[in-house]
Amino acid sequence: MNTNKLQSFAAEARTSLMKAVRARIDAALEPNSLAQSDSPRAYRELTEEIQRNGGGEQGRAKTAERHAYRWFSRIIALRYMDANEFTGVHVVSGEELDNPNALPAVLSAAKRGEFEDEIFGGVGTKSKVLPTIQALLDGGKPSNDPQGDAYGLLLRSYCDYWHKCLPFMFDDAGAADEILMPADLLAKDSVLRKAVEVMSVADCVGESDEGNVEIIGWLYQFYISERKDEVMAGFKKSKKAGADEIPAATQLFTPD
Repeated sequence: MNTNKLQSFAAEARTSLMKAVRARIDAALEPNSLAQSDSPRAYRELTEEIQRNGGGEQGRAKTAERHAYRWFSRIIALRYMDANEFTGVHVVSGEELDNPNALPAVLSAAKRGEFEDEIFGGVGTKSKVLPTIQALLDGGKPSNDPQGDAYGLLLRSYCDYWHKCLPFMFDDAGAADEILMPADLLAKDSVLRKAVEVMSVADCVGESDEGNVEIIGWLYQFYISERKDEVMAGFKKSKKAGADEIPAATQLFTPD
């Protein structure tokens, strides 16, 4: 396992995701934005979260940081699960697990009209998402990025499903999550594509073929390392630690 590659990826992912989520926040808060008209509940929760985080620039920055980390956790967890065949259909990986250029298998399946009943069956909320996904892929729903929008709905649906089983990894992000997904996750140099490239199947599975969860620990440590440096710099200036700063300053991963 090449930890240098993991470190570089985690640092770049943090910067990229924070920038992408912040762009979503700023767009949503523009006067008469689509978020306000199309997703009023999500917009309301977003504005409330920003206020809880201090309001203004501070509130936007903290909200962006929290949601960026949430997306990072989801992407690396799903890549790990795909590599170990814990997912019925690969969610962030292609049908060829180590091909970072392949479409996520769930999107390829959706384009063929194939959906997992466990996720989209029944009469629950996700069954209502299915027609929208199909309309996007069939051209029945206008969109500047129909494939990306369809994948966004697929990805959130799977995150919601796994929240029931693994809430510590897939936490409940609330309605605001609906309008804060990073754009261009399917782009060539996206965090999702790079996760598939850097987190090889061999590294995720491990020598015993029982799963090498150590890779998740390293990625978490590398991701928060920059935040830890920021917090420690604040301590030197006699700044008191808030609830958001304590984990970054104190948590440390050590391999077995």
